[in-house]
Amino acid sequence: MNATPPGDPGAQPDARGVVAANASARAKVLGWARRSIDLVPTSWLITGAGAVLLGATAIFGGLEAAAVDPTPTVDVGETFEGSDLEMTVVGVELSDDPDNVMVFPDEEKGERVLVVTVDVVNTFDKPRPSSDNEAGSPVLDGIILEGLDERPSISRADDGLGSPRLQPDVPARLLLAWVVGPDDFHDGDEVHLTLPDSTHYVGKSVVRGDYWYDVVVGATVTATVEEVTSP
Repeated sequence: MNATPPGDPGAQPDARGVVAANASARAKVLGWARRSIDLVPTSWLITGAGAVLLGATAIFGGLEAAAVDPTPTVDVGETFEGSDLEMTVVGVELSDDPDNVMVFPDEEKGERVLVVTVDVVNTFDKPRPSSDNEAGSPVLDGIILEGLDERPSISRADDGLGSPRLQPDVPARLLLAWVVGPDDFHDGDEVHLTLPDSTHYVGKSVVRGDYWYDVVVGATVTATVEEVTSP
């Protein structure tokens, strides 16, 4: 029995032609992609790249937050060192007529005086003022009591001298006083204070001398108001 010979497979495609056709197709696709990208605003590309980066970071464990030191918290009676001062909040008192303060409440309005007693030591090697009347003060009038916008009046607890200078390494007990309304504070209220810190700078050209600038909150103190009845 005679076998029928296989049919002619016909002409086979040329390998070089296939490669050329594929290269041409890729070139068309890449050219279209480049033209499309050129039409997209640069800001969109940056935003998109950022989104891709954030997405990839989230997949691989998230962004690692930069370490930020929390603001220290000190207790009443505990010393904080900032702005070349040692500051110790001793207590907070509410009174009608405290001694040795430089503020004067209006009795007819029912005003009272809130007094924060602070022990301070100037650890700098020169005398310094206890207040400098600046919005961001690095010294004692830079102590802020939450809820009061006014700066405190400062005086010595022993003789009432106002805005005393702080001698190097000489402890001083100071009174920071505010006039407050009859319903602003009460016995047993919890109040929050911030103590200032800053950077020491020595002026050497146009402005000379020692300065403390870049004032920040160095520490916070929580205290309880004690009402003092006048004798």
